[in-house]
Amino acid sequence: MQFPAPELFDLKASPSLRWGIMGPGGIARVWVSAVQRFTNQKVTAVASRSADRAQQFATEFAIPKIHRSYEELAADPDIDAIYIASWQSDHFEHGMLCVENGKPFLIEKPITYTAEQARQLLSAAKDAGLLAMEAMWTRYLPQASIIDQLVASGDLGQAELLTASFATDNRSIPRLWAKGGGGVVHDMGIYPIAIAQQLLGNPKSVRASGILSNNKIDAEAFVELSYESGARANLVMSGIASLPQTAHCSFEHAVLNIAEPFLAPSSMTLTDKEFYAKGISWKDESDIQGHNGLCYPAVAFANYLTQGLLESPVRSHQDTVSCIWVAEEIVRQLGAEPY
Repeated sequence: MQFPAPELFDLKASPSLRWGIMGPGGIARVWVSAVQRFTNQKVTAVASRSADRAQQFATEFAIPKIHRSYEELAADPDIDAIYIASWQSDHFEHGMLCVENGKPFLIEKPITYTAEQARQLLSAAKDAGLLAMEAMWTRYLPQASIIDQLVASGDLGQAELLTASFATDNRSIPRLWAKGGGGVVHDMGIYPIAIAQQLLGNPKSVRASGILSNNKIDAEAFVELSYESGARANLVMSGIASLPQTAHCSFEHAVLNIAEPFLAPSSMTLTDKEFYAKGISWKDESDIQGHNGLCYPAVAFANYLTQGLLESPVRSHQDTVSCIWVAEEIVRQLGAEPY
């Protein structure tokens, strides 16, 4: 058994879109920096509720056009697609604004707080003939392509048990603890949920316990997912404690280990199931490390749009909705009120 080569779009030779930025916050700053450095995509406009903020962002990244409102950006005939990076609680409204103005959009994770809103938004985009895609960047990394190929080959056999952890002390990030701006489950836990989906599919049941902040924001969760196949997943997500950000999945014939941080470009081992395990290793040795990996879904989006697709073939609308359903169910069981 060996690791296949990742199947990726050419970052510098893909169709080049003219992008508008909706919400010039921290994640948009990382996204634009990565896109400008590693791809041929063009960021040509930015909009914010604050004119000063939009101007500062435009100056920092040499973006030629500033819009004084999101409505104005969505109506701009000179942009091909919009990257939505506003607060989570605004995602549904801003996505629908793109739909109403005929603009395809790449929307930051989580696409919405509720599965019903995600379903409505994606259905509206598809009905309007528009490509809509959640920017779940982990599914577009080189290692994700390798994992998909390994699972599809059948060589690993049936998945049995997965563990994944995203636990980092993020108490210094105010947004994460403000209603509408985060919540550990939707903001951080969505990554363990997504890797479980990639390797095991969508669960039949969810069991969760955890800790809430003083204002009833979910701060930590311990999650057990079960599947029709008999597979199980145990997920840890915490904005208080710090643990290695790793993911491991035992299959019938091998064990896949994704090194920390599993949600960013990293490394993997594929071993036998013995106590003193032996196997093979793969490492992402490209220049694109850390959150620069955000450029991958942007380029995938540009290719899918040019191909006339209305949803990502890597991660369907239904899979997007299913992940949000799991996050929503965890929050419900915890009694949290993040939005």
